[in-house]
Amino acid sequence: MANKSASLLRNLLRPAARFAIRRGIKIRTILEELKTTLLEEAHRELSRVDQDPSTSRLSVMTGLQRKDVQKVLGASDELPRHTDLMTKIIGLWSASDSFSSDGAPNSLPLDDSDYSFSALVKSVSQDINPSTVLFELERLKLIKKEANAVHLLWNSYQVSGDIDDAYALLSSDIETLVRSVDCNITHADRTPNLHISTSFDNVSTEALGQIKDWILERGALFHAEIRKYVGSFDKDLNPTLHANSGGGRVTVGSFSLCTEPEASDD
Repeated sequence: MANKSASLLRNLLRPAARFAIRRGIKIRTILEELKTTLLEEAHRELSRVDQDPSTSRLSVMTGLQRKDVQKVLGASDELPRHTDLMTKIIGLWSASDSFSSDGAPNSLPLDDSDYSFSALVKSVSQDINPSTVLFELERLKLIKKEANAVHLLWNSYQVSGDIDDAYALLSSDIETLVRSVDCNITHADRTPNLHISTSFDNVSTEALGQIKDWILERGALFHAEIRKYVGSFDKDLNPTLHANSGGGRVTVGSFSLCTEPEASDD
């Protein structure tokens, strides 16, 4: 069992090792980050089961010395603010009756009316300047401005240019996938989380570009259906659910990879 667990751990660590090698991150940094992450997760696990996260318990759980345990920092389950903010704004724009019609996002006026772009941003966060969000969405080529209105061009937030955002989203997706699989294993008696992968290994290389375009188009449609259905159960989008308990989280991720023979993963 120990050998099998070690093999599984090695497979989980392999992408992180590849990331570190390609970016010059050395073993000392890796070990320090691993210590901190182990301690954070042990602290969170003890808190989850209402146990006192004492130094001794954390030391026993992780195998780390007490002096390392004392360096434990607070941890957060939340996604990086920027990624989470953009995702929620675009999701609300695409699903809310106030900012969309028949599942399609409306063109929003750039004024201070109740159904404007400014109202959309403020409905998500009162702390963010709408002009800042407008600039960022335009930089990411997700919107188009015409006269005194703004149009959403792509209703799925895909990080493309900012490397910090890209890897923050990757980190979040990896954690979500691992938790999803772990939940399927530990709660086999419940309806499982979706975990499907489809692969072909002898595809015509001349068709890869066409396949990428097709997957992107169908993926966007699939997520639009998810937003429409799940959004009807979101208390922020459906006022009729105000008496229901809230806080449940639903995450559906999608990815694809098309490579030519012997190509790198970059």
